[in-house]
Amino acid sequence: MNIIYLELSTRDLVAQRDFYSHVLALPVDASADILRVQAGKTQLVFTQADHGFDGAYHFAFNIPENQFRNARQWISSRLPLLSDTDGNDGFASESWNSSSVYFKDVAGNVLEFIARHNLKNAVEGDFDSAQILNVSEIGLPSEDVISFANQLCSELNVSVFKQEPASTFTPVGDDEGLLILPIKNRIWIPNSGVAAKLWPVRVKVTVNGKLWEVRGVPYEINSR
Repeated sequence: MNIIYLELSTRDLVAQRDFYSHVLALPVDASADILRVQAGKTQLVFTQADHGFDGAYHFAFNIPENQFRNARQWISSRLPLLSDTDGNDGFASESWNSSSVYFKDVAGNVLEFIARHNLKNAVEGDFDSAQILNVSEIGLPSEDVISFANQLCSELNVSVFKQEPASTFTPVGDDEGLLILPIKNRIWIPNSGVAAKLWPVRVKVTVNGKLWEVRGVPYEINSR
């Protein structure tokens, strides 16, 4: 599964433009009511939130599988990393065969660089923003994780990723793209202080050459 388009709400488009263009050094195109960021193969879009919006999302960027150490050094020179209660700010998953580092953008969204070692995408040289490959995860909280996971798997023809379905957290998809399904109000790791809430989202994915759109809330799943 490939996430080709991700649209989120934000309170301050100007601040987000400055973050993604200067801190992450990604190409941006901004107007008064929309910000477009090119994150590798994914178009990441922020739209002006409605009055009273106070939300934050979680999403992840794939990076080359051999560049975790360089990427961690690069991003930590630009802003603070998130750490767990033991002070760790680098995270390895044996089951996912991956390495991750987490940080926040200026809006408080929980971002992640993840090197997925099962992917054959190693590159030589130092890390920079050109090695941000794509958005590979977006969090889609719900009040019934199992039902939502079953619906996504059935309609998109994808599978639960690297685990059995669980009522508090279930990822669906593959190493290229994952829809992360936590139970509503679950705190995004690592110790971010950000609860998973049901905020407006629009994500377009391709699965086996077919284009799908998931948007909400409430969530709707449509083929395009």
